Amino acid sequence: MRQNGGKDTSISLRAYGILARPKRRKKAPEMTTYKELQAQIEQLRKQAEELRQAEIADVITEIKAKMNEYGITGADLGLMGKKRIMKTSPAMAPEVPAPAQPAGSEM
Repeated sequence: MRQNGGKDTSISLRAYGILARPKRRKKAPEMTTYKELQAQIEQLRKQAEELRQAEIADVITEIKAKMNEYGITGADLGLMGKKRIMKTSPAMAPEVPAPAQPAGSEM
């Protein structure tokens, strides 16, 4: 602090960071391994699918209620009258029978 002709011309050293306390560095977070991240991803996917299924059930319930309320049918929505092509999973796909061998022919 300096005094100049009775006036206090103190300079706040703290304002310039000279006397300020050094900032404490945060401890670096521990590194997550690839396997841990993959496990987290899988867990989140499962949670997302569970939530999706629950939301789908709620939406279907709401749609059915509105259709009932207004007397809307599947035909009104263009859902009837056309042959629907269902996607089948490999487990649901029909088995292709082996070609029949003519009688008397042996391999």
